[in-house]
Amino acid sequence: MVGGQGRVSSAVVGLVALLVLVAGCAELGALLDEGPAPSPLADASAAQRPEGVPADAEPAIVDRVVDGDTLRVIAPPGGTIPEGGSIRGRLLNIDAPELAREGRDAECLAEASSDRLEELLPPTALVWLAADVEDRDRFDRPLRGVWTEDGVFANELLAEEGLAEAVLFRPNDRFHARIVAAERRAAAGGLGIHGPACD
Repeated sequence: MVGGQGRVSSAVVGLVALLVLVAGCAELGALLDEGPAPSPLADASAAQRPEGVPADAEPAIVDRVVDGDTLRVIAPPGGTIPEGGSIRGRLLNIDAPELAREGRDAECLAEASSDRLEELLPPTALVWLAADVEDRDRFDRPLRGVWTEDGVFANELLAEEGLAEAVLFRPNDRFHARIVAAERRAAAGGLGIHGPACD
């Protein structure tokens, strides 16, 4: 009797193993039929430019936000930013409050500015980057106007929400007037760095 139960148990175990194997093969077959998952960079290269994004803006993928005016991006082949890894870039015509570093305290609303930029440009998000006269700053960072996948101009929005101020390093004035106007609206409304939190 015990031997019979042992044979039944072995048969059940064998059947379960066979079902698991068949299910695994079916899943593998489905994956092979679908092919590899699409690459975010391939998606970037094929992306449709949203309304309001300059015609010369190039797509890229966000790697991560560094602070309120700096991010790392991964660029597809064929653009002005070299492909082959994460590149640190600087948002044109704005200056965000500095985070704490090297023994210095954070400036007022530095974390809020950085968090807001990350909310706009989360990792793996598609962004659009437009250059000005000078391609790079003195730290060899690409200087860019940055738009979200749906066409929001991040540089301008940070200034409009009082989380960055307008700054001009000539000859890079392409977006400056627009950002100055946004900063004035923030100041008039007492928003962010123009408000009581940063008196």
